[in-house]
Amino acid sequence: MKQYLAFDIGGTFIKYALMGEDGSFLENGKTPTPADSLDHLLDAMAEIGAQFEGRFEGVAVSMPGRIDTATGIAHTGGTLMYIDATPMGQLLEERLHKPVRLANDAKCAANAEVWSGALADTANGAVLVLGTGTGGAIVLNHQIWMGNTFAAGELSFLPVHFAGLGRIFNRNVQDSGMGSFWASYASASGLLNAYARRKGIPAEELDGLKFFAAYDAGEPEAADALAEFGEMTAAGIYGVQSVLDLGRFAIGGGISARPEVTDIIRTKLDAIYAAVPFTAFAKPEIVRCRYGNDANLIGALRFLLSSI
Repeated sequence: MKQYLAFDIGGTFIKYALMGEDGSFLENGKTPTPADSLDHLLDAMAEIGAQFEGRFEGVAVSMPGRIDTATGIAHTGGTLMYIDATPMGQLLEERLHKPVRLANDAKCAANAEVWSGALADTANGAVLVLGTGTGGAIVLNHQIWMGNTFAAGELSFLPVHFAGLGRIFNRNVQDSGMGSFWASYASASGLLNAYARRKGIPAEELDGLKFFAAYDAGEPEAADALAEFGEMTAAGIYGVQSVLDLGRFAIGGGISARPEVTDIIRTKLDAIYAAVPFTAFAKPEIVRCRYGNDANLIGALRFLLSSI
């Protein structure tokens, strides 16, 4: 069985794995992501490659930003601000001496679900990765939809309050309008903010474990926050559905490990369809992603295998 080296570049760590062509993990690990320069990032990845020298046929890369997978150009790099119209594919091939394929991290997560996960039997669907924001990717006819500028699926920026967003045009109002975007609600951060607001505590003191401990303890504030999260997530799904008419939405991110997350989204979406009986488009399925923290590596490998 052929072997490949896969990287998942995150804001804090670079995760890596030596993988079989069937998506199996043979060896894996992680190292801190250099925050200061592109050269240091490339050096770190080359050092990992040296550990597996002679053992891999190609290199698969998942990374944040607006990525042209066909040419290997990283137009942006998310929080890695030193990446700007960078020929990442070419630079990595020069360091690792093997074919390289890179793609946006959310699109990699969706690609894993299309390969053998929650979207494997669905022609048209979407993946929502609920983290700091609302990571997303759209699947059309079993393929990841890249978009005209490789940014399709950036669902964090889906407006959910048009009147509020319009305030950014008022020069007398110092408001970025960020509260009008879906990421402020349909995300792990949105859930924690909703709970913190009800408790009158800083959201910075919270994480998912603390929230669900409060939820399991029966705190009404936690139940109300989860309900608000579900309502806003379902409302956004309804909006996306009006444009794309998808068959299934797969929910990922750390909080999706709790079944209450997909349950509340499904329940609130049912309520919207019941309240709007003249809806012209069908209701999509709401399911949990099959792959968790490994999704980006698996999906990146599939992008590589499809190109060689």
